[in-house]
Amino acid sequence: MSWELQNNLDSKKEIREVYGNTLESMIKEGKDIMVCDSDLVGSSGAGKIFETYKENSVNFGICEQNMIAAAASMSVMGYKPFVHSFSPFVSRRVMDQVYVSAGFSKNDLHIYASEPGFWSQYNGATHTTFEDFAIMRSIPEITVVSPSDPVTFAWVMRYYAEHGGVFYNRCTRRNIPMIYKEGSTFAYGKSNLIMEGSDVLIIAEGSMVADALEAAKRLKDRGISVGVIDLLFIKPLDKELIDQEVRKYKLVISVENHNIYGGIGEAIGAELALQHADCEFRRLGVHDRYGQVGTVDYLKDIYQISSEHIVKTALEYVEHHE
Repeated sequence: MSWELQNNLDSKKEIREVYGNTLESMIKEGKDIMVCDSDLVGSSGAGKIFETYKENSVNFGICEQNMIAAAASMSVMGYKPFVHSFSPFVSRRVMDQVYVSAGFSKNDLHIYASEPGFWSQYNGATHTTFEDFAIMRSIPEITVVSPSDPVTFAWVMRYYAEHGGVFYNRCTRRNIPMIYKEGSTFAYGKSNLIMEGSDVLIIAEGSMVADALEAAKRLKDRGISVGVIDLLFIKPLDKELIDQEVRKYKLVISVENHNIYGGIGEAIGAELALQHADCEFRRLGVHDRYGQVGTVDYLKDIYQISSEHIVKTALEYVEHHE
């Protein structure tokens, strides 16, 4: 493991571009990749794969359950299958196929679950998923990841291609900040302590890591020392790092683009309880709601998970304990 942070968050890259380029690179390297989609080739960024590498791609149409079962069986023939659809259609809709055809049957499968939570924006409430962590975490032996930036996303893809298993890779398709420098590598099952402090620890998943860093900067200007953990792995949870770090802080805040039921807040809270951690804990997430339409900024505000709400939560604690 060797990772290095960017100096700022101004540099961005589109995840669907990373998805398509990483797949093409692995095919050119001679890896036995099979790319599957459910009529969303243009959305996923894999369009060039379907045009140029026809022997390495299958479009199943809007038949996600069939796609999961068929793709998982491809691993029996030595392929490393990659499937994509919007996150609700490769979690809620296909749980039994993931459970039986991939997990229970010990087949390899990489699921790119795009536009999770508020990233669905104007696609509509039915395209929104705030429950996929809860669903996927419940399947035995599955790996659930939530990359914070393009570098972690590409690393997860390559790790799966080398090692196999069942991976649920949850990430937007859009431009998001580059948190890590190109070439950074990570460790399976490990989270990253990307900022150290002494007063407040923020544990964030996915694109919320950028919000956590923004909140940490604003809190630092108020004289509050903040640490930030990029969770990266939802399952397995990096209990070692969490147990080590929470002991140093007065307040721990989890923040997620997911329902508080079955999300990272519950997982972290359970670990804090088991370790009898001597800190206060706040969890920021979606409070038992269905999705709705709007911009990312609007939805973050509605669900109270923006950097502004992270700052507000920390300040309320500090002011109460002065």
